[in-house]
Formats: sequence, C-alpha cells, structure tokens
Amino acid sequence: MTDQQPEQTVAETVVDTEQESQVIEEAGAEEFYQITVNLPNKGGKVQVIASPREAIQDVRQSIVESTETCIHSCFSLAFNGVKLNDFMELGDVEGITPDSELDLVLNNYTEREARIHVNRLRDLLAGPAKLNVNAVGIDPAMSFLSTVSGHIEETPVDNSTYETAPNTVFSKFDVNASAALSDFVPKGLERTPVQCVKSIALSGWNPPPHHLRLRGDLMYLIVTTLEGETVQITSTATGFHVNKSTSNNFDPTPRQDSKAASDHSLIVLLEKVSPMFATNFKKLQEFITRHHMLEVLPVTTAQPAYPWAIQPAPHTFDPTRPSEAYLNYGTDSVDSLRDWNDELQSHRELPRTNLQERVMRDRFLNKINSDFADAAVRGAMDVVNGNVIALNPLEPEESHMYVYNNIFFSKGFDGRNTFEKLGGDDAAHVATGKDLEGVRTLNGVDVEGLYTLGTVVVDYKGVRVVAQSIVPGIFRQQEESSIVYGSVDNGPQVKSDEKFHEILGQAAKALHMAEHAVEDGEDKSTNLWTSFDTKGLMGADGRRYLLDLYRLNPVDVEFLENDVAAKDNIPEYPHKLTLMRPELMLFFWEHKLRAWVQERALEIQKRAEEKKAAEGGKEEAKEAITDSEEKKEETKEESNPEDEVNILDFELSFNVDAFTSVKTPADSADAKTQQEQTVREASKFLRENVINVLLQDFTAYVVSPIDGGSLTKAMHRRGINMRYLGRIANLAKESKGLALVHIHYLAMQEMVVRSVKRIIRKAVRGLPTTHIADCIAHILNCLLGHELNATPAATLAQDGHAYAAFTPESLREAIQAEVLLRYRFELPENFVKNIAKEKKVPLLRDVCLRAGIQVEARDYIFSPISESTTAEPTVTAAEPTATVTTGKKGAKQDKNHDKQSRKVAKSKKRAATFEPNDVLTLLPLVKQASTRSTYADEAFEAGKTSLAQGHRQLGLELLLESLALHEQTYGFLHPETARCYQALAMIYYHADDKEVALDFQRKAVIVSERTQGVDSPEALHNYLNLGLFEHASGRTLTALKYLKHAIHYWDLIYGKGHPDSSTADNNVAVMLQSLRDFDNSCVFFERAKATQELAHGKEHTNLANCHHVLAKAYALKGDFETSVKEEQLAYDMYLKLVGAEDMRTKEADVWLQELKNTAEFTANQAMYEKAALEQQAQQLQQHQASHKATSLSAAAAAAATKAALAEAAIRAANADAQVGSKGHLSLNELMDYINSQPQGSSAGGKGKKAKAQASKRVQKK
Repeated sequence: MTDQQPEQTVAETVVDTEQESQVIEEAGAEEFYQITVNLPNKGGKVQVIASPREAIQDVRQSIVESTETCIHSCFSLAFNGVKLNDFMELGDVEGITPDSELDLVLNNYTEREARIHVNRLRDLLAGPAKLNVNAVGIDPAMSFLSTVSGHIEETPVDNSTYETAPNTVFSKFDVNASAALSDFVPKGLERTPVQCVKSIALSGWNPPPHHLRLRGDLMYLIVTTLEGETVQITSTATGFHVNKSTSNNFDPTPRQDSKAASDHSLIVLLEKVSPMFATNFKKLQEFITRHHMLEVLPVTTAQPAYPWAIQPAPHTFDPTRPSEAYLNYGTDSVDSLRDWNDELQSHRELPRTNLQERVMRDRFLNKINSDFADAAVRGAMDVVNGNVIALNPLEPEESHMYVYNNIFFSKGFDGRNTFEKLGGDDAAHVATGKDLEGVRTLNGVDVEGLYTLGTVVVDYKGVRVVAQSIVPGIFRQQEESSIVYGSVDNGPQVKSDEKFHEILGQAAKALHMAEHAVEDGEDKSTNLWTSFDTKGLMGADGRRYLLDLYRLNPVDVEFLENDVAAKDNIPEYPHKLTLMRPELMLFFWEHKLRAWVQERALEIQKRAEEKKAAEGGKEEAKEAITDSEEKKEETKEESNPEDEVNILDFELSFNVDAFTSVKTPADSADAKTQQEQTVREASKFLRENVINVLLQDFTAYVVSPIDGGSLTKAMHRRGINMRYLGRIANLAKESKGLALVHIHYLAMQEMVVRSVKRIIRKAVRGLPTTHIADCIAHILNCLLGHELNATPAATLAQDGHAYAAFTPESLREAIQAEVLLRYRFELPENFVKNIAKEKKVPLLRDVCLRAGIQVEARDYIFSPISESTTAEPTVTAAEPTATVTTGKKGAKQDKNHDKQSRKVAKSKKRAATFEPNDVLTLLPLVKQASTRSTYADEAFEAGKTSLAQGHRQLGLELLLESLALHEQTYGFLHPETARCYQALAMIYYHADDKEVALDFQRKAVIVSERTQGVDSPEALHNYLNLGLFEHASGRTLTALKYLKHAIHYWDLIYGKGHPDSSTADNNVAVMLQSLRDFDNSCVFFERAKATQELAHGKEHTNLANCHHVLAKAYALKGDFETSVKEEQLAYDMYLKLVGAEDMRTKEADVWLQELKNTAEFTANQAMYEKAALEQQAQQLQQHQASHKATSLSAAAAAAATKAALAEAAIRAANADAQVGSKGHLSLNELMDYINSQPQGSSAGGKGKKAKAQASKRVQKK
C-alpha cells in the first residue's frame, strides 16, 4: 500500500561490501542478560532484561521507568560491592554473567539530582498524556493503541464455539456514512490521571541561604495534600524531610511532632504524610501500567508527530509550571548554552574501529542532532516572533542575521541578490532546501576530515529560517578570507586548497562527481570537484568545513530547456535552480553500470567462443575429458562471463557545473561536451524511464499511495522532483484502463494542496499574530465552505490586510494559476470547486499537514442541511466512490445519520464553516539533516536477503541484530526502529510465532503513531496488520477494533473508493464471517466488490474473485438465490477472461451447479412445507367443526383455529429461512448439506439425482 523499500542497489553493494561483511561477521544471536537488582532497605528484588551492549545508564533508566522502582532516581548500580560507571557497557563489567545480581545503592543528592527527582515526580503525577505546554504544538507524540483496544486483554477464543453472532464494533456500522472528524480522537481517551496532590510548588523561601547550603539544603518545596493540609518540605543532600517553615516563618529544620517525616525519596515521604496520596498513587501506577511502555516514554531522537486535528485538554492551574526552566536548567540558565558545533564535530571524530564504537558514535550523533534540531526550532520561532535582535539591524529585514543559543539564523530570502539571475527569492527558497539535502548526502558519505555544519530548515508563519551551527572564527575580522576552496565572492576569485581537494576527492568518488576546470574573473583555471558555488572554509579550530551545498547535483537540463521558458498560456517557471535529486543520480549510475556489465560480459563470451572455435581442431585431437566435476566447473565458468567483469573498471561521473553560467577553460571544451552529454542522458533518463517505471508500479499496485504525503515519498525515493506532478497527472490520464484513475486524481489534489500551502504562506507572512487564525479560517472558508456561505468574510476584514480580499472564486483562480506556474499543468474546469465538494476532510487534512495548521477535531458543516438533503458530499464523475446498498437496515442508519446531522446543524449554526477559534495553532515545519546508521541498515538488508534466499535462521539473527543496532542508535521511538519492528513482526507471524509477532507489531503501531502521525499511512497499515495478527491469535473482537480504527482513518485520509481499501473490507468480512455475523460480512464483501469494480472495471479477474467470494458468503447466510446470481457472474467472467480450462473457472462451475441444486431444493422444500401446513390447518378446522359438543366453547374453537392458521402462515412464510439458514456450518459442512437430502420428502428423488449428477461433475473436473 505504501511505497516499498528499494532493494539494495548495485552501488551500495560495490562500495559497502567490506563493511557489510564485517557487520555480518559481528552479527549473530545475541544473548540477553536477565539481571536481578537488589533494592535498598529490604525493598525486595526486581528483574531487568538487558543487552550486553547496553550502557549501565540504560539499565538505570529502565529501573527509573519501572512502576515498581519509580520512587528512586538518585542511585548507582554496584556489582560485587563496586559501583559501576554509567557509561560503560553491561557486557564489559568484569565477572558479570547473564544471571548476575546488581545492588541499587542510594546516592547523596546534588542540586541537579534533586531537580531531576522533583521533575520525575511531576511527570508521574501528570500521567501518560502529560500536557507539555512548552512544546511547539498541541498533543505531540500521541498514541491511541491502548484507547482503541480498551485496555482489555481479550482471551483467545475459538470462533467456532459461537452459536450466535456476538456484538462487535461493526454491529451497527454504516458503510455508506462518511467518517466523522469529531471521532478523530477515539472515545475513551484518558487524559486526566488520578489526582494525588492538589499542588507541588517551589517554596518562596528558595534559594537556601549560604550558611544552610553548607549544611546540605538544596531547595524548599510547598505541597498541598488532598486532605487540604499545606506541608513545607526541605530537600537536602541525604533526602527530603517535612520542615517547620510556614508562609511567615522560615525554619527548614525537621519537624518533631506527629507530622514529622523524612525519606530519601520524595514519593515515599508524601505517602507517609498523606494517606490519600498513598492510595491514589497506587491507582495512578495501575493507570500508567495499562499503557504500553512505548506510549509513556518521551520521544528524544526524532521529531514528534503533531496531529492536525485535536481535542485540546483544558488548561489547568500549576504553580510550578513557570519554574520548569529552573527545574530543568538550574538557577543559572547560562549553563544550558552549548557549543553545538564543537559537540557535533567532536562526536564525528569519535573512533569507529569496531562495531561497538560505530554504534556508540552513531548514537551520540543522532542524539546531538536531535538536541540541536529542538534548539534550532525554538530559536527560529523566536526569530520570526521578533524576540531576537538582529546582528545587522540597519539592513533590510530579508537580510537580517541572528545568533541565538549559539546557533546562527538567517532567512530564506535573496537578501544579497545572490540568486538574482536564477529567480530571486524563489531560487533562494529552493537553495535552502537543496543545501540541507547536500548536508544530508555528505553526512551519509561520512568522509574523515571533511565537516559539515549542523543544519535545520524551519518554515514558520510564512518565513523560512535556516539554522546552522557556528564555524569557529567566522565572525572575527581576518586579514585573509577563511574560504580556501571554491568561489570566494561569487565569481571574481576561485580557490582550490590541495589538501581540501584531496579529501573532497574521496567524497566525489562515492557521489560520482566529476573533476572539472573552471575559470575565475581573471581567467585563471582551477580544478574543482564540487560546484563553483560551494565553499570550503578553514575554521579557527583547524577543521575543514564545506558550505553552500545546494549544487551537489547537476541541473535537470531537459526541464530547464523545455519547461522553464514561457510558452502558450503557461508563464515562465519561477526559478532556474532546477536540479536533479541524489536518488536519481544513483539510479542512473546503476543503470549505466548494468548496461556496461552486460556489454563487457557479451564481449568476454564472444572472445571465448572465438578462441574455442580457433582451437577446435586441437581439441578434437585431445583425449576427451572424463572427469564430470571438471566438466561441471568448466560449464559453470563458461555460463557466467559476468563473473569475469571487474566492476571497479567502470567509470561514470557527473559535472555538477554542467549547463550553468560557470566559465570553462578553452582547453577543456571536449571534456565539457562529454560531461554535458552525460548530464543530459541522466535528465532524459528521469523523464523517459524513471517516471514511466513509477507509473507501471502504480498500475501493478506495487506502490499504492493513499495521500499526498505517500505520493511524495514514492516520487522522492525514485529521484523524481515534485515539479513533475503535472507530467505524472497527464500520463495517468492518458493511460488505458482504470488502474491509474486514483493516481491522476491524487496528483491533481496534491498540486492543489501545495498551491494552497504557498498561498497561506504568503498570506500569513508579516501578519500580526492576532490575525493569523482569522487569515487561515478565511482561506479555508473560501476553499471548503463556499457551499455553506458563498461570500465568506474575514472576521477582522476592517483592518485592511490582503487576505481579507479573497473570495471563493478568486482563491480558485489563484490556485489554478499557481498549479499552472509550478507544475505546468492546467487543472480541469471547476476541479478545485469539485474536489472541495467531494474530498472535504481529506483536502482539509492535507492542507493542514502541509501548512502546519492544527484545528479542532469537530464535525464542520460544509453545506446547508435541510430535511431533504444530508451533510454527505455530492459525488461527481471526477472521482468515483464505492457505495453499498444495505437494505432496510442501511436506510434506517442513513435516516439516523441525517437526523443527527440536522441536529448538529441546528444546535451550532454558523455564518461560515470555519471560525478563528477553530484554528488552534500554527506549527513550525522542520527539515533536518538527520544521519543514518549505515551498519544498522546493512544488517537489515543482509537479513532480508538471507530470508529471500531461504536462510531463515541467519536472516532472523541478522534482523534481530539490526533491531538491536536500531534501538541503540536511534532509540525505541524512531521511524527506522518502527520499520524493524514491523518487518520482524511479519517474519514471526509467518513462522507461526503469533505472540512474538503481536508484541513487535504493537511496538510498530505505537512508534509509527508517535513519530509519523496517528493517521499516517504507516500507522494505518500497521493497525491493519495488527488486526490480522490478533485474529490469527483468536482475539477477533479486538482485531475488529483495530480494523475499524484503521478504516475510520482511511476514510479521513482518502475517502471511499481507494483500490487497496477493498483488502481491508475483505478482511473485516472474513472476521465477521468467522463470528457468524453473516449479514454484516456480506455488506463488507459487497463494498469490497464495488471498490474493485471502480478500480478495474466490470471485467477483471479481481472482480470475478469478489463475485465468487460473495457467492459463498450468501450461501452461508442462507440466501441461495443471490448466491447463485453472484456465482453465475463469477463463472461468466472467469470463462471470458481466463478460459474454460483455468482452475478458477472449473471451481466456479462446480460451485454454480451445487448452488443451483441447493436453491432448487430449498424452493421445493418451502413449497412442500407450506402445502403440508395448509393441509394440517384445514384438517384442524374440519375437526373443530365436526365436534361442537366438546368442552370447548365456540369462541375458543374459533380462536384455536385462527391461531393454527396464523402459525401455519408464519411457518410457511419462514420456510426458506428455516430450510436455508445453515450459517453454523463450515464451508465443507455447508457443501455436505447442499449435497444432502432429507428422507421422506417429496423432492427426494430429484435431490438424489441432482447429487449424483454433481458427484459426476466433480469427478470429471
């Protein structure tokens, strides 16, 4: 459904063979330690499972996070009486074994440790869904897994034991109703934990006087218990105690009365002081325990995902919240400033001679990059909000530079006219993103001695801000420029340092960059590996830094020459910085390598055949070789000429300055021509090959995106720039069949969304903060609310800002113009208006995600609601939608839905769909140059390769090793770790180890929710897989909860009718069928069939399969008449598409004949029973008339006769159901029933004859 990970490439195989072999040798079945930890003060023992590669501090963290030992935070671990260093690995402890015992030794507090302890208590009291008011958005890193499952562990059940269908989440489900946005956050989400205290705050007596610091006082707290008592507490080096202070009198010495209490742990102290705290804290621990561990852990090494639709928790009073800066950083906030650049480069210089050192290095690099990104985001927001003073305040605002928190900030505008000839601000905006891409690429190459800056790009309130670590000495006045490589002043002078050139040559070899000569303003020739615009700096710390990496890849010359210039009604492209992506350059290099290897192999084979022919006479004179092994070896060698090709002889590189304005020496004209030809071939390869292959993958459903984000990932992974969206939309439209209809529509929708994002970005830039919500709400009303209000007005229109002038018509015109400008694509007439009608919520979602908007999760009224209309969107032919007729039950649900919609509309009447209060915040959109662990990736790919080759044990060991590397490098909560969890879950599922598979899949769900989004395609597909695993484990009721949750989000993400949604519907139907809910299972099979018909047309084997499955479903339901119709359609379709000899056609024929016989039998049986019942009633009536002298009165006789006739009528009317309902039978038993015939019936002869004929047909087949 989502884009598959590409297989390991030829280039990676060539470059990393030695490293991968080393990783494989060092990988293996790792033994885990089950350590026993002895707790102090006779507190018992706890078990901790850890890898020998884990640091002692990781084991400590596991103890701190455990509910059994969460009272401790300031302690050390000791082995055999010796305290262990927190940074050493568990396996390096001398004498330790997998079942050793460690001692938990309580330490004295420092001020820092005391602050950590208080913060830890505050985190516990806040519960799993802690409200982080300091986050850049609302509800970061949410997970709904525990809420969806209901915190109830379902006992595995054999579904065959159900006599009647149990109630499920689909029992009253309306398949035709659109998903409600108000249900975006699942019902039952427990945000508010059990309250243990009224408040915990820092006392006004802080900080301790100097003479009391010498006695060990660290801080003072004031706690108000649930009993209403205010307690003053002193934190000392040895622990905490209740003191004698009051609000008017300061006495931090311990109390001596009945309220006296002290302990090393603040939690234990409060349990002594407040009985209600002790009781409720146990409930709180139980509440936390109901959540998975990964739902509670903080996200530290990845950007947390922020949901676009939220139901914000109420803001609460917390007197300690303003003091969080002190609790986190101490009294002197200067100690929190870090030398980011020195930390980044020092971690890059860490040794990497073995796997342990590599993992430690990668781990530190990921952590420092994550910390830098967090600081950069906050700094960029302060820059945009005007909280930081510029270094050059007298220059234009676009040129302002800032230094904040040891980070250098600049804005993504062409403030110095560097890109004047390339497109000005548009080119500068693109260059910042390409520069980040270049930093990421060079970090991946990881050449020793070559350094890049920490770089983060932040888009916030319409402004792009670039955050970079500071090169040492760059702000000093120097006699000579520190630039030693590349253009010093954009042309007049070019430098090339010999050592710099040598180091860059290593990176150029890995990136296939060609060495080329350039001329400066004085016609002096200089050889460079990188672009003319890239600069090499010598820092004051002696390190060589590479800056301005936006031209690390060559120009897309075919687009530059054919699509940039204005033509017909298409305006000129906004910039000329149209570069190719690094993924494309790698794919093209591999493409040429394969062609070269095949060509050389043919040459070797040809030479071998010529040599053999020349020596033919001599060979005939020789004795025949009789050794069979030698013959086999000779045949093997002759059949594999590619083995003799040395791929290291292959040479192909790219001049990154080709087709630019850079001057080239006259004597290198021939080389320039050849290099330009290579670049042109790569550009053509993109347009003529890569895009077509992607469309083929879309057609074959190898890749099947469900939203704009997954479409973007699919394109980027293949090296396709987003400027080709229009080309993809056109090719999808021109394709034959229906397979690419949804791609065509999705591509157009993505162009609209990206255009709206640019319009919003321009509109909010420079607006007062008080107007941003009004601006966004007004633009959303013009886009999506025009049916409800054709002339929406901005709330603050009187202030005269430009956004207030937007109307629905002018906004649509602006979108069409933007699409034409950016994507060279002309949207169909009224497309923007139609998509706003058909895809309201999916369009709203994509716009919010692209623009960083968080809105309230509520059911917005997009169109007027009357008694005769509903709130459902009107669907046109632009994007077909699958609907299912559900009979009276469905009609009743539709009526209830309409009634509810009218109720909502009447209770909350609005002048427009969106109001400013619906827009809750504007998020910063962050791009960072995150590093990847090549060793973890290599182990992962090696494991997949081993599994594909059938080496299951080796493959599993390598994947487990890769998981350990991922967890140590990235941490538990990272998208790459989620990928490992998901892969291992699938492997264990196929190995029939279902409980292990479930454990890994639950982790995959949580991590993907918290790092990629609760409604991301990755989280959605992980939920679908989790449902399958739960069903296979006998927990079908829980499985259906997960599938309903996924289907709900699917509807919000895409709407109805996506080709892959039929798979989910099919799975739901099968599960309901296993629970004997045959009515609802048929409904979902019907919707799956309708979806397949939309995707493939009325004649396709997939549709035939759906008819065949439906026939069986209706047979189980007892509706043999409909079953026959469906099987007839399946048989006719199979016969036409695959022929009479195909097994599917033969199977359909057998089923068709059996179902026809059964349908005929049930009809005859119904007629027989009806006639018998009528005869019985007539005899009873005659009997009553001839015996008037009986004790029954005439009235009683008449009543008895009437009752008998009524019973006969009811039994006759229900005869079909009585005979046909055999839902308790399996399919095999059902067929036995179909072929069986009760004895003594009038249709017995015909039934036996039909059974004999069916048996003959089966034997013939």
